[in-house]
Amino acid sequence: MNVKISNGNAKMGAIPSVSLPAGVTCRSDCECSKKCYAKRLERMRPSVRQAYKHNYDLLNSDPNTYWREVEASIMMSRFFRFHVSGDIPDAAYFEHMGDIARTNTHCEILCFTKKYDIVNSHINIIGKLPKNLHIIFSGWHDIEMVNPYNLPEAHVRYRDGSTTAREDAKLCGGNCTECAITDGGCWTAKHGEQVVFNEH
Repeated sequence: MNVKISNGNAKMGAIPSVSLPAGVTCRSDCECSKKCYAKRLERMRPSVRQAYKHNYDLLNSDPNTYWREVEASIMMSRFFRFHVSGDIPDAAYFEHMGDIARTNTHCEILCFTKKYDIVNSHINIIGKLPKNLHIIFSGWHDIEMVNPYNLPEAHVRYRDGSTTAREDAKLCGGNCTECAITDGGCWTAKHGEQVVFNEH
């Protein structure tokens, strides 16, 4: 029944993460699903698809175990990422993320999301996010990014060279671990800052 925690990959380096199935917890009104790298990875690697499905099933059947084991990994980590695949399922899930961050201030926690409404509603009701919970609003050309609290943003530079990012957006260096250990990139992105990723 254990949560499947990834110990990293070529892009992220040695940063543990927990993921959910691509598409299942994501927005349904975004064309990003047609170009989703996580979906491609699931198709190419059945073991990855099974791990993500296992996590989603466990979250739904035994959420206490899911969160206990996610937090156990965070307790042992300096950095942790939510959702290399998938997105924040609902408000209750995001509240758990915030609670864990407040309890484990030694760990920097990163999450990209297109579920802007869940995060905005949480801030509106609860107030500021924990300093070690780094929420990056992820953009795509066909959805409106509603960002009243000016959270950091991630945008894509598409293969045709177009982008929704501003000219002052920082280019992703390509490796999460390098940015994390040098206090750079998404891990230290401040309110109002943008990061731009080449389409992958």
